[in-house]
Amino acid sequence: MTARVRLYAAISLDGCLADAVGEVGWLAPYEAEDYGMPGFLAQIGTVLTGRTTYDQARGFGDWPYAGKRMVVLTTRPLDPDPPAGVEATAGDLGAIVARLRAETAGDIWLLGGAAVAQACLARGLVDSLELFVIPLTLGAGLRLFAPAGPLRGWRLAETRSWPNGVVLLRYDPARDGGQPSG
Repeated sequence: MTARVRLYAAISLDGCLADAVGEVGWLAPYEAEDYGMPGFLAQIGTVLTGRTTYDQARGFGDWPYAGKRMVVLTTRPLDPDPPAGVEATAGDLGAIVARLRAETAGDIWLLGGAAVAQACLARGLVDSLELFVIPLTLGAGLRLFAPAGPLRGWRLAETRSWPNGVVLLRYDPARDGGQPSG
């Protein structure tokens, strides 16, 4: 079975992955809740991310992706001693994702990074959107969806809510190309 690319992310109510300076500290008040991350991680074989998100994760202390293969999209060398399982790659995004789909047991987590997420969405490489909507508006920040991104329809597959106001919205690509009917 071919690995699915899953964009699993927390976003603000106004669609931002990070604030205006690229930080995610606004998520801290929501971190104590169990949103199902262990079950999600058990389904993941490869984490695909951009360089900025990788560098940010390196500053978190303990490596949060231990035991997972991580592929970092970058043209720059990684730090001298990256965690086990981390590799850098560059080139055609479609070819990289096709290779990872074939090589990965489990699914591929498209982790953070507006530029990488937008590029994958624009190329139709995402098989599932799993968005944890945080009940905050940032006003400005790094948006998940490009302002001039392509029209693509999604089918709502799951919703879940928590008492703290967080809502999970899981979407799969619409089978008919997603044009809304009038």
